Amino acid sequence: MDIERTAPTVGLVGSVLLAAAVAVPAVAVESGAGPMAAYYASGPVGIAIVGLLALVEVIVLLSGRQERTDPATAAGLAFVLALTMLGISATWAFAIDPTVLFSFPEQYSWISYHRWSVLGAASLLFVGTAGYARSVL
Repeated sequence: MDIERTAPTVGLVGSVLLAAAVAVPAVAVESGAGPMAAYYASGPVGIAIVGLLALVEVIVLLSGRQERTDPATAAGLAFVLALTMLGISATWAFAIDPTVLFSFPEQYSWISYHRWSVLGAASLLFVGTAGYARSVL
């Protein structure tokens, strides 16, 4: 198996899943349904920045995989970005105030599990970039 091609692909899948996971509540929950701004702003930084960084990660991984930039540089940058996103996601997932989390209407009860899907996607991204960095460096 070609780890140098497989690992960034896993990272790309993780990046797209992470960006989608961060965006789902903003798209799926009606505007007056609950304190969405407080939900996204929980923790010291909030989670919105992770969605943006996940999209940047796609560009970094593709440029390294297609050798449009030095693969070692791309792998190092991808690893640092993934580690940052994993840290922010974990901090956010554990810092959400339960009153905010459970203040959404019953039809949005799935949002109580949303934070774990964000954390899972960030973990998948981290595993992919760690494998890519290990294979290139």
